[in-house]
Amino acid sequence: MDKFDVVVIGSGFSGSLVAWILASQGRSVAIIDRSGHPRFAIGESSTPTADFLLAHIADRWGLRELAPLACWGTWKSRYPEIVCGKKRGFSYYRHFPGEQYRDNADHEHSMLVAASVSDTWSDTHWLRSSVDHFLVGRAQTAGATLIEGWTLTAANYDSGNGKWEIEIAPVNAPSDTGRSISSRWIVDASGAGNALSPFVGNPPDDQWMETRTGALFAHYEGVKPFELAKSTDDPFSGDDAAQHHILDSGWCWMLRMDNGITSVGLVEPTERQSDSFDATVARYPSLAELLGNARRVAPQSGHGSIRRLSRCRARSVGPGWVLLPVTYGFVDPLHSSGIAHALSGVVRVANALLAGEGDCERLLATYDSDLRCEVEWLDRLVSGCYAAQPSFDRFIAFASFYFVAAIGFEKQMASDPSVWPLGFLQCRDTEFNEVVRRVRGMVSSLPESDRQSDRSFLELVRNSIEPWNRVGLLDPKLRNRLAHSAAPKYASIAAS
Repeated sequence: MDKFDVVVIGSGFSGSLVAWILASQGRSVAIIDRSGHPRFAIGESSTPTADFLLAHIADRWGLRELAPLACWGTWKSRYPEIVCGKKRGFSYYRHFPGEQYRDNADHEHSMLVAASVSDTWSDTHWLRSSVDHFLVGRAQTAGATLIEGWTLTAANYDSGNGKWEIEIAPVNAPSDTGRSISSRWIVDASGAGNALSPFVGNPPDDQWMETRTGALFAHYEGVKPFELAKSTDDPFSGDDAAQHHILDSGWCWMLRMDNGITSVGLVEPTERQSDSFDATVARYPSLAELLGNARRVAPQSGHGSIRRLSRCRARSVGPGWVLLPVTYGFVDPLHSSGIAHALSGVVRVANALLAGEGDCERLLATYDSDLRCEVEWLDRLVSGCYAAQPSFDRFIAFASFYFVAAIGFEKQMASDPSVWPLGFLQCRDTEFNEVVRRVRGMVSSLPESDRQSDRSFLELVRNSIEPWNRVGLLDPKLRNRLAHSAAPKYASIAAS
């Protein structure tokens, strides 16, 4: 029987990072995955919060090879072979069915929010097939054992000796060709696969979630730049961004990589979800023009499809096991919180598993309660934006709550990335949380959208965020154009 300190299930970026950290600190680690690398994966948009966390992980555990991934400029300089894309911020464009995209001098149909002061220090889009492959390779170099093409078939925990006896089998071979593994810990990083939950009695618990959306997605070559949206007062190119094409119901993302691939996805509420990506895009002429000569390159079988994105499990920890955030719960890609939330879990789980026994138990109990708070918070921040549609004014007003939360958390990360007194993305700021809860309760009962009611709601949100608003969100003088003015505090780590 093979024996390890920790078994990590799933070799995506978060599982590989946990394995890399633990192996670098002398723990024996096995990574088990049903498939191999490189492979197609969705979930590619980074944020300043994710960059802070990457730099913190690199600094905290001496992973010097990881640090350059915290910024686009250092990434391109150190690792030109690992595919990414430049992300200067977030761009939003309101489209109307049957009409060419149009805007005016006040930018009533667009918003750009910068996340960096320059290209060098910008965030990134990750081509996950390339990034995940790199990270699992670093975990192996650090000493982790990678077992690809195998799946978990049984897992039994002996509370007497505090050990797991795990049975795995090849995915494409008879089960009697399996092997046995003993481990002190199991870390489930399998995402929606939830490989461990059936063996530990950890059922889904997501009926409370207000965000109910699904997605169709693929990678394309030849997506055109959005020339119609360019304006002389843009703080950055709207193509160098997490580009959001806001529709009557839902939205379409475009994330451009430096190798010519663009990740494209359509997200819609489940009750109005389309079965045809192409038919929905065709209703919006300017969006259809961007994709007119594009060629889908992955997945080869057709558009990927997730009928419902939001999900959550009852627990994130138990005797001898822990779920990373990507496995415990997910809400929606709207605010690009996925990579950052996953990395926040990497930090906390690694800290716990490397701590003494008493501290480990305490840290994991806190992690369990914090994760539920975080998923509830993200659900509230996201669901309000969908409830605000189709009004663009209402949409960007409610989206401002996310930017307030993110900027507040980034300020704390710049001060001390290891201490989060108000929680991930300020989820434990009770005063701010209550404001968001109150406004979220109003959104679904607002009168039918018209210019007066939309402007009244925007004014309400502007006044509500005033105590926390440090960058001029919703300030009419800025006309939906916001720019950062300083290099990130983690720049020296990334460039070292």
